[in-house]
Amino acid sequence: MLAGMIRNRFVLSLSVASSAVAWTVPTYGQSAASPVAERNEGGLEDIVVTARKRVERMQDVPASISALSAGDLAKRFDSDVRDFADSSPNVVIDDTQQGPGGVAAVYIRGIGVADVEKSVDPAVGVVFDDVYIGQSSGSLLKAIDIDRVEVLRGPQGTLFGRNATGGVINIARSRPTYDLTGKARVTYGKFDTWKAEAVASTGLTDNLAVKVSGAYEKSDGYFYNRFYNQPGQRSEFYAVSGALLFEPTTDLHIQVSYDHQKTKQDPPQLLAVNRPTDLFCAAYQQCSPSPGVPTSGDRYVSVSNGRLDKNATFKLDMAIAKATYDLGSDFQIDYILGWLKTNEAINQDFDAGPQTLYHTDRPARWRQTTNELRLTKGGNGPLTFVLGAYLWDSRYTINLKNYIGFAGAPLLTSAQDVTQTNKSWAFYGEADYKLVDGLTLTVGARYTHDKKTSLVNDKPIFIYGTLVEANPVAVIQPSLAGGQIVMTTPVKASWSKFTPRISLRYELNNDAMVYALWSRGYRGGGFNGRPSTIGAATIPYNPETLDNYEVGFKTEFAGGRVRLNGSAFLMKYKDMQQDLDVPAPGTSTGRENRTINASSADFKGVEFDLTAQVTRNLKVNGNLGYLDAKYKKFFGDIFSTGTPVDATFLKIRRAPKWTWSFGATYETEIGDNASAWITGDVHYIGPHEITFLNNPNLRNGGQYLVDASANVRFNKTTVSVFGQNLANEKGWTIGYDVQGVWSYAAPRPRRTYGVAVTQTF
Repeated sequence: MLAGMIRNRFVLSLSVASSAVAWTVPTYGQSAASPVAERNEGGLEDIVVTARKRVERMQDVPASISALSAGDLAKRFDSDVRDFADSSPNVVIDDTQQGPGGVAAVYIRGIGVADVEKSVDPAVGVVFDDVYIGQSSGSLLKAIDIDRVEVLRGPQGTLFGRNATGGVINIARSRPTYDLTGKARVTYGKFDTWKAEAVASTGLTDNLAVKVSGAYEKSDGYFYNRFYNQPGQRSEFYAVSGALLFEPTTDLHIQVSYDHQKTKQDPPQLLAVNRPTDLFCAAYQQCSPSPGVPTSGDRYVSVSNGRLDKNATFKLDMAIAKATYDLGSDFQIDYILGWLKTNEAINQDFDAGPQTLYHTDRPARWRQTTNELRLTKGGNGPLTFVLGAYLWDSRYTINLKNYIGFAGAPLLTSAQDVTQTNKSWAFYGEADYKLVDGLTLTVGARYTHDKKTSLVNDKPIFIYGTLVEANPVAVIQPSLAGGQIVMTTPVKASWSKFTPRISLRYELNNDAMVYALWSRGYRGGGFNGRPSTIGAATIPYNPETLDNYEVGFKTEFAGGRVRLNGSAFLMKYKDMQQDLDVPAPGTSTGRENRTINASSADFKGVEFDLTAQVTRNLKVNGNLGYLDAKYKKFFGDIFSTGTPVDATFLKIRRAPKWTWSFGATYETEIGDNASAWITGDVHYIGPHEITFLNNPNLRNGGQYLVDASANVRFNKTTVSVFGQNLANEKGWTIGYDVQGVWSYAAPRPRRTYGVAVTQTF
């Protein structure tokens, strides 16, 4: 009923995000290293960003950027990175449900990656406090203590560098404050969800400040498991964080932070969506009752026999150190050290049925270290610039074990150990030069060198006479025969790339400017992370590049009460990396997943961002994105027949033609030291494919995501009633085809609602 009302009448529903893990503290005292948003007299906040690694107004940046300031975030209740998708056009963010702790599928302008393997570099960079997160697992960062969110659309190959062909989501937290400030919130919501979080900051001395925060969350989840007759997606999460700000002089600022997070959960519940011709339907009677309907008959009911004892864990430890020194004469030098380690374990049922047909055990470890040094020249002179050097070092190991019931009699296990390393370095620079009054030329470039290694070894295959993993009836030792992989030394490959950027910006007046730019993005090559044959394990795939041609405008009018920005773009993809499921005869599963450079593609579209302070009490915001994404050249064995075909008829995944959002906030005083506000948002995601082969059973129609909240604040206490996905849209967030065997999928979270109490001091 509600969804129909929205589709027919476009009624604005009240909006707030669904969980209270995301909220912001009041803006702390800031230095040049930490920008603030100031409010124009009677108008909108003047948003200041660091999208180009320098402090500047968003309206002065000649590029497509959407931003949420501290004031915006204070009115939202975002859970994690997914909830930021409605802030920008042509953005789709999903959780693929293929691992613990959240596995991000972040797509900007139809470009992204939805693979759980850490061998696959992201195509959209998630940058957290100036540190790039190099894996999809853990990129759905919990939105705790977020001070600013910037969505940079289009390739960011100059300043952010590696693996940012689609764009960057730049997230920054608040700095410690010398005054005693803080906030605490307790939330209870549907599915017996409890959340508690707090952050506090104070000065220890005149030049030393500290900030601490913590969060805890537990939930029964929105899935029911019919096989075990109990909730199927229980989870617990906790996080602690501490930060120190040391300012020994007025010119030197040093900040260090440490974060520890842990998630314990039931493995994400996948759903089988099997066609009559699939093996799992024909041989094991695991059939969908009708096209697009899972074998369970309900998108939120699982029939999985996978373990449900919160055996899936995700641990994250992260340390960040930043030093900023003001050299004088508008020169500043910054050094950023980032260290991230994750450790995860999960035993997951991928066949999603009551029989053990294909399960995996996937313990994995990741470690990354980054060093960045940059020199910035600011000021009002004709020349400003950023020069930098960047060093990346990462390593991951996965000890994969497959439990296969459809290829053995009746069970076999195969195991594989994979270790990959990546060392990368880069030099970059970008400069603005004012040619004449109002006309500015920007020139930038980055040179990147990547070196990767991969070591893969298959373990013995054990065949069991029953479904119990005990007393094998046969053992097959690994060898080069039969497709099994044995490597004594790692294979190596390296690539280098030069990625330039050039733009012109013309200021029509103080409140309007137009720009044109050309930029190039680059994503490194690599080695397959789950090969079944020695060729797939040792032959690397090559980098991909993306050229972006863009024109745009940025305006403010009506006395600073209305902000309207727009752009039009054409992006041309070369050597686009594609994942193909192909036959692998003689191996334990008979198939393998390979990444190949198979295609070129064109992406073109337009985007608009609007914010308006309609009255003193009413603020509205909206965005609109149009995208036309098509393969131009794609020749590959997409149907696993051994014969390559012209595949340009396929539609590109997660590239809806239309996306838009419209929201409003109405706030009023209701007495002394008391106020109330309601806020609402409708976010539309157009029909789109989520599987490589465009499986019609896993195709998403248009979705209207509606959020709402009502809030009352007395002094420093706020009571909020909120809801998310009030239209109860059930679109798929992941879909995967194992051709001729089975298909699996997962839906977006169900409608939820709750109440939150927030206390500030």
